[in-house]
Amino acid sequence: MKHPKFAPLALAAMTLSGLAAAQDASSVQIYGQVSAGVTSENHQGAGNGSSLNYVGNNEFAYSWLGFRGNEDLGDGVKAIFRLESGLNTNSGTVSQPQSTTAQKLFNRQSYVGLNFGAYGEVTVGRQFSAAVDRVIRGLDIYQVAGSSARTTPLALYGVNKYGASASTANAAFDSRVDSSVKYRLTVPSAGLQLGASFGLDDGAGRNYTFDVGQGTKDYQVGAMWSKYQAPSNLLVAGREPEQTTWMLGGNAALGPVRVYLGYLQNSADTASPLQAGSPQQVDKVWELGARWTVQAGLDLTAVVYQDKGTAINNVVGRNGDKTTWVASADYYFSKRTSVNLGMFSNQMKDGYRLDPVNGSLLAGHATSAAAPTTGSAIVGLTAGIIHRF
Repeated sequence: MKHPKFAPLALAAMTLSGLAAAQDASSVQIYGQVSAGVTSENHQGAGNGSSLNYVGNNEFAYSWLGFRGNEDLGDGVKAIFRLESGLNTNSGTVSQPQSTTAQKLFNRQSYVGLNFGAYGEVTVGRQFSAAVDRVIRGLDIYQVAGSSARTTPLALYGVNKYGASASTANAAFDSRVDSSVKYRLTVPSAGLQLGASFGLDDGAGRNYTFDVGQGTKDYQVGAMWSKYQAPSNLLVAGREPEQTTWMLGGNAALGPVRVYLGYLQNSADTASPLQAGSPQQVDKVWELGARWTVQAGLDLTAVVYQDKGTAINNVVGRNGDKTTWVASADYYFSKRTSVNLGMFSNQMKDGYRLDPVNGSLLAGHATSAAAPTTGSAIVGLTAGIIHRF
């Protein structure tokens, strides 16, 4: 007898549904969102490039299924958990972080912890780092929620570029940290949020982050810092490659328009070869955007990201610039269901036209000096729907 490929996910859903029925309705919740979109892009593939049309997750929002819950332990303490699995709506498969060689059932988040009320919250497991929390909560206009780097360029920074490991099924450029511990504290009276997290070296390297934010419904300001150290298998002469990222910025409401401004800097050692005066890539990224609530249920959003890359100690082919701009219109039929139209563009100059990572993510092929990206800019149009539950 053949078993469905994703039977464990269905079993988990049925088990937790049974728990929800047996306990108080608020203790366990099934939630998530289902999105889909149709996208068309130009300059895709090697040579002169061609147009590419495809159906996938909504360009501005991934699909996922999640379970979360809590239990009151008394004296203001609660036990909490969260399990989330990303989905590919077009195929019904479980989505996996980039470069993962084995499947993770709950690939988005899987953690458990204790909430101490006014004294904060501690969680342990696979989860967003504190730094990524801050970018989501107030520094990026799209909350780094897009399904690709085409519309979410900040997703390439503050993530583990050294993490790919077949033995532990870790992924490079993963925004979640396995085997991590995080502490969060919220002080409502001051509008203050603090967080810190660290990830143990389970084959993907170590991670240390912290963040701080302050604000009201009218404004938010915040900052984050993150460091990744490569796993031990990438040691050269006893030294580990490192990546350090920091960002500061915020947003403010000016009548019906909310304006975002942010600055990010990322410094990363190359993993190989690593030597004294190691090759390093430094990226400085500015973000400027605005969201206009035209009327109840209709938002217009536009943002530009300017990324200046500088090669230190002879990183081949990385001095250059990348300009990303994104514009979208969102219409909400209800709090749960919305449709959107969007347009995006990625223009790469000089070394960025040769970079294999940006080429694979944006142009559909591993670019190089012999096969750079084509055209003055990679432009796309997208239309989609999102349902939240």
